[in-house]
Amino acid sequence: MKIIVGGNGYPEKRNIITDPANRYLDYRPRNIWTWINVIRRRLLHKNKLFIFRPLPLMSSGNADIIHLFNEVSSGPGDWVATFETELPRVLPVEGIPKFANPELARELRYVCSPRCKGIIAISEATRQIQLRLLEHFPREQAIIGPKLHVLHPPQPVLQEKNALVERGPLNFTFVGKEFYRKGGAEVVLAFSQLLRENLISVNDVRVNLVGDPGRTHNVAHQAFQDDDAFRRSVEDTLRECPLFQHHTSLTNDAVLALIKTSDVGLLPTWQETYGFSVLEMQACGCPVITTNVRALPEINPENAGWLIRCPLNPMLELTVGSLNDKAALRSTIVSQLKAHILHILSDRKIVKVRAIQSVARIRNEHDPVEFRNYLSAIYRGF
Repeated sequence: MKIIVGGNGYPEKRNIITDPANRYLDYRPRNIWTWINVIRRRLLHKNKLFIFRPLPLMSSGNADIIHLFNEVSSGPGDWVATFETELPRVLPVEGIPKFANPELARELRYVCSPRCKGIIAISEATRQIQLRLLEHFPREQAIIGPKLHVLHPPQPVLQEKNALVERGPLNFTFVGKEFYRKGGAEVVLAFSQLLRENLISVNDVRVNLVGDPGRTHNVAHQAFQDDDAFRRSVEDTLRECPLFQHHTSLTNDAVLALIKTSDVGLLPTWQETYGFSVLEMQACGCPVITTNVRALPEINPENAGWLIRCPLNPMLELTVGSLNDKAALRSTIVSQLKAHILHILSDRKIVKVRAIQSVARIRNEHDPVEFRNYLSAIYRGF
């Protein structure tokens, strides 16, 4: 098939550009909204609109289908869209209630169009968020509902790992470019506290961290960002504590090599739309400790990993409405992370059991061939 895509970044490569039998045409430079959005943001100081429409004389009519990520198509040609939160994606406008936003109503009409052949939620959590959106638009819901599918991203198995580490240090690995949003600070706090409390020793664990502490902004914290003193304390501990081996960044191949030598993965994240790194860890036979935001309970069930259970809002995310909220959530994350670490160290056999289950769930639920077959069926309209 010849498939037009709205870009060739990581989301497209993970969810769309997945079948070597297809020919993919990147129309991002040919999308008129790529250029309109530059004007909207830089000159008009307006929100970006997530719309796809080819420039004049660059019609998409010769393609079999258009497949977009987080965008809707307003032009000619049949299309589908994969999305991670809601579709349409419409950014908030100050002073206008979300469901009264005329842009949202306008773009919903594109999704209702017969040219839209399907919309694909990347998780059940995403599907539930989309259904809550559609509850406010019952006419559109009747049209869009039958087009809504759930299709988790594909992931091949990368390594079978059945060995049990009976003695010596267990290797824990955290990977998160956005160090603070992904829970890097909480990893440092949990392990350093256990060491100070004499509940672990330097002979029990090694902790690899890959992430940039310079990426200080945490979108989940909203107006209540960590201050310089907190970050200095975390980064001093990261540098000085003998448990930690820190890399600001590594190549993808180096990250995978590190994961393959690790026993347990770490992603105590504050905000996550999906959790692709969890799939990669599981595919290497490395079970993961994660929080329970968004799709993480789906891809990290407790037979395959460990969950840190936090209170969630209707968007299945953490709510930080004050400094007290942030402190309470941080305490919850750190205390449960410490409990999981101690449980793992006291019963190392559980690591092998969950490593086997991690690989099994990747094989059963993220099989690339089954993914391509299901996606092809959506393109054909079943």
